Amino acid sequence: MENTLSTLKVVSVGSAMHSGFGEAVFEPIREAFDGVIRRLRFLDYESPALDSIEAGLLTQVLDLEVGGHVLGITDAELVDDSGTDFFRFMFGGKDRRNHVAVVSTRRISMYDPQRVAARLLKISLHELGHNFGLVHHYSFVSVDQGGCCPMSKGDFNRHGERGYLRSVIDARGLHFCDSCRAFMRKVHATSPPGG
Repeated sequence: MENTLSTLKVVSVGSAMHSGFGEAVFEPIREAFDGVIRRLRFLDYESPALDSIEAGLLTQVLDLEVGGHVLGITDAELVDDSGTDFFRFMFGGKDRRNHVAVVSTRRISMYDPQRVAARLLKISLHELGHNFGLVHHYSFVSVDQGGCCPMSKGDFNRHGERGYLRSVIDARGLHFCDSCRAFMRKVHATSPPGG
């Protein structure tokens, strides 16, 4: 029997995935979630033109209209109306009521497409980690392959937007730490194809 999280639907909401965000950008997701995510499907979701959207609302809409294990990518500003932080915007979000994670390209867009793609991937890995029950590392846990575990999280109010991008998101690696991988293997790993 196949795990419901083993197929990830990567959904472009509106015009979020431009030509620079091809399937190759997201292929490292399967490697990072080795034995857990086996297949990526790419879908488009037509939405009204939005400048911003509440992240929890977007996860609920994608859960109802697309369903399953979803990574929604939008160019709209993601906001959190439930928080008490000074900053309301989010780079990505996850709703505990479903298996939908969302990320925004709005604040990571810049002139270097390779860095934008790397940031999008690192934010996606972090939010998808929450879909598998992973929690934040408030200290930077390094991984053997370089960088920090994607679940590393800093204090946004302390760093500010640019500082957070550079010191937290850019510092994340593309591989999870030993404890995160062990948790996913124990709780979510599926048997090999044909096994």
